[in-house]
Amino acid sequence: MYFLKKLFLVVLALALMLTGLWLVVANSHLVSLDFLFFKTAAANLGLVVLLAFAAGAGIGLLVGLNLLEILRLRNRLYWLKREVRQLQDALGDKH
Repeated sequence: MYFLKKLFLVVLALALMLTGLWLVVANSHLVSLDFLFFKTAAANLGLVVLLAFAAGAGIGLLVGLNLLEILRLRNRLYWLKREVRQLQDALGDKH
């Protein structure tokens, strides 16, 4: 089962790389981007699209991982507060 999963991931990665290569080759027009304060040099349109996708995916991954960590910590805080309330109630009943 591990071998099939590994093979699937390798085939998927290869398919993504070939798709990216095809995107760069099929969109060979030169474009330059005008930002607010500067203009970029002319570059291949497919490469610009591919780099923009990779940058967006990387930023999204970093934000997503940070969000998951925040949710995990909130869940832990909830359970710790619940435990504190239970201990306070137990101490309050004895006195």
